[in-house]
Amino acid sequence: MLNALIAVGVATWFSVAYPVLRHRLETRPPSGGAPVFWPLALTVVFAFMPLVFTVPREDGNAVLEQGLTASNVVTIVLTVLTALYLAVKIAADRRILLLPFAMPYLPFTLMIGMNGLSAAWSIVPTYTLYRTGELAVFTLALILIFDRPDIRQRLADLLAIVTVAWLVSVTPEILTSLSSGIVFSSAKNNMMPLVCAALGFAVVFGPPNPRRGRYLALAAAGFIIAGSAASTGALAAVGPALMIASRRPGVRLAGIVLAVVATGVFLFLMVGLSSFPALLDALSVILQKPRVELANATGRGQFWPIFIAATRDHLLGSGFSAADRFVQLLIPTTGLADELGREAVFITSSHNMFLSAWAGTGIVGLCFAILCLVEPIRFAARADRGTRRLVACLILMVTLNGMTTPGLYQDWNVNVLAYIAVLAYARAARREADARARAVEAAAGPVSSLRAADPAWPAA
Repeated sequence: MLNALIAVGVATWFSVAYPVLRHRLETRPPSGGAPVFWPLALTVVFAFMPLVFTVPREDGNAVLEQGLTASNVVTIVLTVLTALYLAVKIAADRRILLLPFAMPYLPFTLMIGMNGLSAAWSIVPTYTLYRTGELAVFTLALILIFDRPDIRQRLADLLAIVTVAWLVSVTPEILTSLSSGIVFSSAKNNMMPLVCAALGFAVVFGPPNPRRGRYLALAAAGFIIAGSAASTGALAAVGPALMIASRRPGVRLAGIVLAVVATGVFLFLMVGLSSFPALLDALSVILQKPRVELANATGRGQFWPIFIAATRDHLLGSGFSAADRFVQLLIPTTGLADELGREAVFITSSHNMFLSAWAGTGIVGLCFAILCLVEPIRFAARADRGTRRLVACLILMVTLNGMTTPGLYQDWNVNVLAYIAVLAYARAARREADARARAVEAAAGPVSSLRAADPAWPAA
């Protein structure tokens, strides 16, 4: 009975209360235009520091029993430093606090608020509160970086800086892989392909850029170096996305249908690729991956049932991020350990952003997950064609890639960086489109008044 009431309440909130809340909370502040260096430097160091310095742990619950490692402390220090920087900027200009409530950021901001609220019933409340604070701090830092009047001209430059910083941080790994003859996925990173794709989309669909060729080469190189089977498969989203970006209703509807079909095929191949031996062999050669790894989706097919079993009775989830990181507190993993022939198995991520949303905040999280993907496309619908294509391509790619990665809904990562960057681009493009529309209306105003006053005025 309680579960039924929760389901009805959530459905009512999103269908009735959310539109009203959005109307009341939405703000329309001007672009921030803050200096880029410090927020970008702090964000890049935070994003890629774990690739350079991390203290590994074999026990998934060690942080609860043994405390923080040196790398955990560095991460917290970077978060605090970024929060202090933001506090200084907010003290100088309180309008910065309005930026996260502007469209199309608002749904993601509301989701962050829901994440923090889930600490009330989280299995590890402290962890949920910290991860929520971390997500809020770096999301606001990203808005300061990308929300600027000239972002349409500068987006590719900023994403190129992020990509180069990542390549520098993984250079030793790349050299080691190349010496072994491994090119594709020579520094595998499930998140960076989306940033590289965003860089490519910004160059192809954005204003002319004098560094177009170099940026396309950088995007392609980064995608290949970071690439995985899932990120490569996510490129299938580009075709449906271009159709969804069309202004023609029929083409747009066909794109939506094709996107649903592509998602279904993607999921089927992730869990049923072994049913097609020839395709499995071909992908194994092209992606330079062992057949066994591709056949079981890098083990995801084995631990996804554990996540589903652990969270199926928690309609409001078990706490943002904590439910992913400490799922073994919800269900024992000894069965999986026995199946794999190991002493113990510690799962720290569902590797599926929709499972992460469900595990963290339940049915509310799933609703916000869908909302955060649909609203940007709707928002960009009134912008120019290049913007519509950029937004649709990135959103559909993050959806497909998120089927096998934490995506946007487990913690802060560079997928969130690419997402916020494209939202800022859409906001700038939409503002320009609205300004042009107002200018046309203003120019047509006197003529419209004369026509209204004199019925004999000739028709245009």
